[in-house]
Amino acid sequence: IVSWEWNFGDNTAYDYTELPTHTFPETPSVYTVSLVVTDENSCKSTTSRNITIQDKYWIYIPNSFTPDFDQINDKFCISYNGIREETFNFIVYDRVSTVVYSTTNIYDLDCNNGWDGKHQTTGEDLPMGMYVYEIYFQDFEGWKHQDFGTVFIIR
Repeated sequence: IVSWEWNFGDNTAYDYTELPTHTFPETPSVYTVSLVVTDENSCKSTTSRNITIQDKYWIYIPNSFTPDFDQINDKFCISYNGIREETFNFIVYDRVSTVVYSTTNIYDLDCNNGWDGKHQTTGEDLPMGMYVYEIYFQDFEGWKHQDFGTVFIIR
């Protein structure tokens, strides 16, 4: 082999080295990487492979909120990325393990909505205190996640 022509499929300049290194954009996508090699007789051969850059999951769950209607931190909401929404399940328990809030709709807890600190069934304000949550979901790679934590309602 006398020459190499690498096309990384991401609109960057071609690389003409034998063993290049390349950094793909962080944007999730599938990139078709192609290599054209030429031998000493000017014969060419081409091969290509798809490289998938996946969207890794992350989730931020706050440990407290203040549902006191002052327009600051009034609702419990989560921030997330890379979660398969159809697999989401979130449950909040009081100190005697009674379910006080639950949802399977991740949008119920995004920051456009959020939980207001009321008992889901009775609609009454829950007292100030610590509550335990349980969360289940799958990421886009199919990995199952289960976690437990606490959230404090401050009134």
